[in-house]
Amino acid sequence: MNVLLSPLIENIILITAIINLIGVLVLFFTSRFIPGLRLTKPLMQQRWHKVLYKYHSYVWWVLGPSILIHACLALAHKIAGG
Repeated sequence: MNVLLSPLIENIILITAIINLIGVLVLFFTSRFIPGLRLTKPLMQQRWHKVLYKYHSYVWWVLGPSILIHACLALAHKIAGG
């Protein structure tokens, strides 16, 4: 149980939280179901958005495992007394 309370586990939880936040933002701003929003409509015309959109589906392959790792380690850390 000492391993679950180590700073390494806390750092992994923090890093996956940052990955999750960035991944969710990228997915939100590259989703096609929100083109009518005032916030996103001008973004969709930008060149960088079109480049980022090409990688939209690959972000899911990073975000899925990151969420799973984050949730499992955070729960185990909390159960261990963290």
